[in-house]
Amino acid sequence: MIFYSKFYVSQLKRSFFIAKNENGVCYIDLNDNEKRFLTRLSDYIQDKAVKKPAELSYEVSQIKDYFSGRRANFDMKIYLKGTGFQTSVWQALADTEYGETVSYSELAKRAGNKKAFRAAATCCAANPVPIIIPCHRVIAKDGSIGGFGGGIEMKRYMLQMERKNG
Repeated sequence: MIFYSKFYVSQLKRSFFIAKNENGVCYIDLNDNEKRFLTRLSDYIQDKAVKKPAELSYEVSQIKDYFSGRRANFDMKIYLKGTGFQTSVWQALADTEYGETVSYSELAKRAGNKKAFRAAATCCAANPVPIIIPCHRVIAKDGSIGGFGGGIEMKRYMLQMERKNG
């Protein structure tokens, strides 16, 4: 069974969805559409999803603390389902320090295949738990901000906040 919740981040003036199963947080959707979230969650993990905010209060409070600048690291279990290369990229992302940025080519190198920068970018886009696995810390080699599932403004806010508080 999967428990999920919707929560609001006042600094961004928007809501997100988070889900966890018995192994940990398994999905975060950076959009505010519950139907779309449930479809994506079901595509990722085929299990029954039940809206139960109380089950995710610990995790939500950590994410809110992050956005308020009171937390640099997360202390929660996560559950990732992906290919070997995806999980190596996600681990390399997880090892990226608060306030640090890396290029897609550097990320690919850290994941064990320096030539696979396009594949590393695809892995970032497929990251099931953005914010916790910090794909927002990846920028283009030329220093431009690149893309982000939550939008460029959210990515810019997160990077600036981390630089300021780091």
